[in-house]
Amino acid sequence: MDESSVGALIGILMSAAVLGFVYAVIRAAASGPADRNGFIGIHIKATHRSDEAWHAAALPVSRIILLVAVAVDLLCLALLFLGPIWLVPWLGIIPSIVLVLGLVPIALAAKRGADAAPPAPGL
Repeated sequence: MDESSVGALIGILMSAAVLGFVYAVIRAAASGPADRNGFIGIHIKATHRSDEAWHAAALPVSRIILLVAVAVDLLCLALLFLGPIWLVPWLGIIPSIVLVLGLVPIALAAKRGADAAPPAPGL
């Protein structure tokens, strides 16, 4: 395995790890073990209105995004070993693009869920 293949492999694995972490945080927040904090979460004005609403709205979307990202990662992993050599450098970039694009619908779902909820007491 040459250096470009190792770089692509790192990109593929990091994409899966980051989206897995995002899903785990949203799931933990939606099911109760994680309380509001200033470090982890989607911190936009709308999500401060109702934690429960945005967690419930973002969880199903994050599941779908995670499955799509894992499918893309597996495809890139297969192409890393079976695809043409000219494709190898792109295989580390594609999962990163999917990662960034995948976070957008999660944040939008969280905002929609929070906007639909009544304001939290004290806000």
